[in-house]
Amino acid sequence: MSDFEIVLDECLSQIAGGASTADECLARHPEHAAQLGPLLQTAARFDIARHVQPSPVFKARARGQLTNYMKVHPRHRAWIASPFRRAAASLAVLVIALLITGTAFAQGALPGQPLYTWKLSSENVWRAVVPNPVAVDLALADRRVAEMTAVEGNAANESQAQKGYLEVLARLKSESDAQNRALILQTLQSHQKKLSGAGISIPDLNRLLSPSGSNSAAPGSGPAKPETTPGPGRILPPQALTAVPKGIPTLQMPPLVP
Repeated sequence: MSDFEIVLDECLSQIAGGASTADECLARHPEHAAQLGPLLQTAARFDIARHVQPSPVFKARARGQLTNYMKVHPRHRAWIASPFRRAAASLAVLVIALLITGTAFAQGALPGQPLYTWKLSSENVWRAVVPNPVAVDLALADRRVAEMTAVEGNAANESQAQKGYLEVLARLKSESDAQNRALILQTLQSHQKKLSGAGISIPDLNRLLSPSGSNSAAPGSGPAKPETTPGPGRILPPQALTAVPKGIPTLQMPPLVP
């Protein structure tokens, strides 16, 4: 401590104990009077304020103002979680994490595996929440084709994958319209090519992609009937010109007189 700090502490102790006054301290230490004066005056004011007591009127008025403020600004009770609620919240978070993890692992499951049913259920949820079910059905059809080729040789698992593919194929038939028909046919043609390469035949798919009947006569169906009605740029055969339709009377011309 410096000399000034020692003098200040001594003066404050004497003033607090009543052994000396501020003027007496300044007179004893004239070399520090310029700095001691303001500090001792401030300390004297603090000592006076320590003995101030609020009046009963002031207390009543302050209590009323505080009560009104509390009514206008009620304090919201903080939510305190009980041990049961904390345990329930932790369990819910754990279940959600397991569902997300299990769903992610189930996407690679094949027919006959334990998570395959979970995979189908998650696909139904996926299809229900998206705004474009046709795109989802095309993706699901790709999955079923990949599953059929992956389990080829296992009749039970292949039948399960084929059943799922037929369900998706039925939905695509009902969803086909002028806007998405080309995309659906292109995807199904790709499926037919993959399945044919794997030696798998889907009769419903083959019938769906079979070419439609043509208006032209098939080969070997018999000779075409001759046309008797002339069209632009056509010349009818002579027998068609001389033929007289039945039911129309002919006019008899009188013989010429030489």
